[in-house]
Amino acid sequence: HAKAFSEARILHRDVSAGNILIVRTTKDEKVVTSGLLNDWDLSKDIDIKEVRQADRTGTWQFMSARLLAHRSKIHEVQDDLESFLHVLLY
Repeated sequence: HAKAFSEARILHRDVSAGNILIVRTTKDEKVVTSGLLNDWDLSKDIDIKEVRQADRTGTWQFMSARLLAHRSKIHEVQDDLESFLHVLLY
């Protein structure tokens, strides 16, 4: 997520438990665990500042409280980060 935001300048906008894959591989006889964020269908360029839809997109159970409370707010990086927190608590 950090690389997508800083290098590609896009937000995922649908961070949820179902969109995070845990990948376990073996490297030099050690088990290495990493995460993979998938399902980028709802992603958006961070330079687009207007709300394009009247309804929110994403998985409501993991959406930030700010976006749920204010339909006209623009999705920002802190909203994705809060979604990661909700996934961790879940």
